[in-house]
Amino acid sequence: MCGLCGLLGIVHWTETSAHPDAFTGAARRTIRAERLQRTRIVNAALAPLRMKVGDFQASAYVLSSPTGRQEIVDDIQSVWGAAEKLRGVAVDPLDPNYLAALDRIGR
Repeated sequence: MCGLCGLLGIVHWTETSAHPDAFTGAARRTIRAERLQRTRIVNAALAPLRMKVGDFQASAYVLSSPTGRQEIVDDIQSVWGAAEKLRGVAVDPLDPNYLAALDRIGR
């Protein structure tokens, strides 16, 4: 995806609900429920970095660092870049220490 969508005011594809015909019954979620589920998943990935993301009025996300610094991001795609900005160092998702921490948290 290129940045043109943002310039045109198009909502990022990760922020849209699943096609209404794709799921039925209990598996079907509201846009709000999908957004909260995405937040839970991202928080699991951020846990080794001691960072958290929270929903901001269903229109953006707030990323918080362990020192209390915060960054508002428009969509889930922007969280990782903001995490690196707040940390001041790149995050390698394939780093063995990061993966080991994810594994410990997941148990």
